[in-house]
Amino acid sequence: LLPGHSGRILCMCVTRESQYLLTGSEDTSVIVWDLHTLAVKTKILEHIAPVLCVAAIVNRSLVISGGEDSAVIVTSLVDGALVTKLDHHRGPVTAVKVIQDGEILVTCSQDGTVCTWNVDNFTLLSTVNAGVPINTMEITDDNVFLITLQGENELHVRTFITGTHLHILKRHKAKVKCFCVAHDSSRAAVGCADQRIYLYSLHSATLLRTLAVAHDLAALAVADKDHFLLAAGGNRVTIYSFHTEDNLTNFRPTKQTKRRQTKSMTNVTMLQAEQSELIPISCLEISRDGQLAASGCARGLVRVWHLSTHRLQTTLNGHLGHVTCVTFSPNNLLVLSGSEDRTIVVWQLADNSPSLTYKGHSAALQTLLMMSDGRRAMSGDRARNVHVWLVDSGIVLHSTSAPTASLDVTLNMKFAVLSDGDNSVRIWTLAGGDSGEEKRNVSHAERITCFALTADSQHVVTGSMDMSLKVWKLDGGKLSQVLVGHSDIVTCVAVSITNKTQIVSGSWDCNLIVWDINTGSDLHLLSGHLGKVTCVKVTGDGTIAVSSAEDKTLIIWETKRGLALTSLALHVPLLGFQITSDCARIAVHLLDRGCLPMICLHNTPATYVKIPTYAAPTKDVDELRPLAPKRPMRRLLKKEVSLDTYTWQKKYGHLTSAAMMAQVDERLKRRFSVSASMEEISKIQEAKNKDLGSQVSLGPEEAAIAQSQHFDQLEALWNKISPPRRRSNKSLTKQSSLIESRFDSSDEEHTPVEEQGIYSKNHSFFSLKSYAPIY
Repeated sequence: LLPGHSGRILCMCVTRESQYLLTGSEDTSVIVWDLHTLAVKTKILEHIAPVLCVAAIVNRSLVISGGEDSAVIVTSLVDGALVTKLDHHRGPVTAVKVIQDGEILVTCSQDGTVCTWNVDNFTLLSTVNAGVPINTMEITDDNVFLITLQGENELHVRTFITGTHLHILKRHKAKVKCFCVAHDSSRAAVGCADQRIYLYSLHSATLLRTLAVAHDLAALAVADKDHFLLAAGGNRVTIYSFHTEDNLTNFRPTKQTKRRQTKSMTNVTMLQAEQSELIPISCLEISRDGQLAASGCARGLVRVWHLSTHRLQTTLNGHLGHVTCVTFSPNNLLVLSGSEDRTIVVWQLADNSPSLTYKGHSAALQTLLMMSDGRRAMSGDRARNVHVWLVDSGIVLHSTSAPTASLDVTLNMKFAVLSDGDNSVRIWTLAGGDSGEEKRNVSHAERITCFALTADSQHVVTGSMDMSLKVWKLDGGKLSQVLVGHSDIVTCVAVSITNKTQIVSGSWDCNLIVWDINTGSDLHLLSGHLGKVTCVKVTGDGTIAVSSAEDKTLIIWETKRGLALTSLALHVPLLGFQITSDCARIAVHLLDRGCLPMICLHNTPATYVKIPTYAAPTKDVDELRPLAPKRPMRRLLKKEVSLDTYTWQKKYGHLTSAAMMAQVDERLKRRFSVSASMEEISKIQEAKNKDLGSQVSLGPEEAAIAQSQHFDQLEALWNKISPPRRRSNKSLTKQSSLIESRFDSSDEEHTPVEEQGIYSKNHSFFSLKSYAPIY
């Protein structure tokens, strides 16, 4: 008996290490009890209304409580001092949860909202609006599902990241008294007022089992590793075996027939698992948060594993050919798998269903990755076709022919680096710049075997068979550093996230070298392998490096001192491995093996580093497409080009002034009047012949000469009757002004008709040149 409260206790919480007990009461106080000494450690009196929920973050020494005063209060676990007070909710705060090792705080209220907070600075990250009061909530261990109790018996399942409503658990009819979620993140146990426990599948919302209880239900809890389900009510506690839904029975002795039936069903499941384990794993990937791993196998299957529990979470079957590549989305809600059947399937981990099948490739898939914005994916096939497309709709944004053996994209998504194993690596500019898409190559003297992108998206490090490494600038492709020190082919290279100056490379000389990217000097030579080094990975903070070699061993190195911490001999050839950001888990890809060894590294000196994510506002599809190159400006009309009056008016008449158009119209009338008077020319010729009394017919050449003469006479006659108007424009060319002045000062001895004809021809040519706008 621990006396301390003066009112009824409404909520309680035990820390993970079982060191402290937290209780909230109607007397508006929160008490922290030391379970070792059974004494009151801290008493918190910050609420002004009954406390409804309480939680603790031991590694930060924080106590978080919510009450009927609509406030979420954060206090110190040591002395109870107030740290901050969150007044965002507009109703009683009914539940508080701490997830992701104390980095994220989730609160819900009867105002119908679920809020997610950053514990570092207690800023609001996201809000899910349910629309109706929320009595309590639960979050699965993998942070995929959010289950809220709305009303008396409505349990709604949503995705935790986006808040998308999935389904309702509604097979029960009585009032819900309590509910909990299994540690496998796939089942929920609901206790109702009808003294029954309903077990649901969170993926499909189907009812798995119904358990009858001989007493009222007040609370439900699941033991570690889902071995037992505890139901409490009144003065009794009932324990059920809860390892799987197949052998879920009461802990009391049961009939022998049921035992035999359960055993046979379990054996069949194990036999199917053993048969599926014989299928070799073809590809392997670990999620960014280090909680899940996905592996593809040779029969079109994709398996998703939970790294903390080391269990198979789900098996995805949707391909007709061998799976060649898998990748996770940045929010860990999607898994993309590419296959030899030339398709890419986008899987939703919330319900293990395919949301999209991309069929744009014409050959077997070779490489696949997801960009940092979570909207675009880049894939390459064996026909050297690279596509960038939207994951939600399958719309192709970029398409090019490029190397596809290995590819990667920078975190800022401006550059993509592609390689085919030859002596060059292509840098593809995906966005930015006036020139739109740009492709440039950087090369070695011999074949390039590996490359790695720095976390700041500024450089790419390439390793080659020429025993050297080169550091290139992505923007411009200029060489900034050459690293020389290996005595054989460089096979692998790795960079960290926070330590931007460190590079670790492995070679066929059985050694690894830690480099300084700024000075180009080798900091440490890591010697320990007895075979050629084939793969190397570095933690996010750069303190730990893991390497594998052809001697079938894994070695964990400390890069700061250049020492080997531990090693592991697997006695099986290794194709590769993947590590989490803090190297707490290492997933090993073995040659021609269907099993996936999971190595746990205890007391790792590395710290978890979160990979930077893209947080820019959402863009439209057209904004995600590459910028088209700008067309060069062309001059509308060159100075040396002259056009006739008709063409000028048809094409560029709208650009001229009214005064100019008046003169152009007059010239147009004169031209068509002259050119359309061929009948009059022939009549003039006939009249002239009659006057001369000549009956001789003219030949073709003589007729043409006669027509030309009469054409000049008719044009001169027109100029005499309707002379062209002159403009007093100072911008006329000197040549045009000289011609006009010459015409005005002409002597009388010249024939007026001939003078006017000459002026008309010259003026017609020069006026068009001088009036035409020049750009």
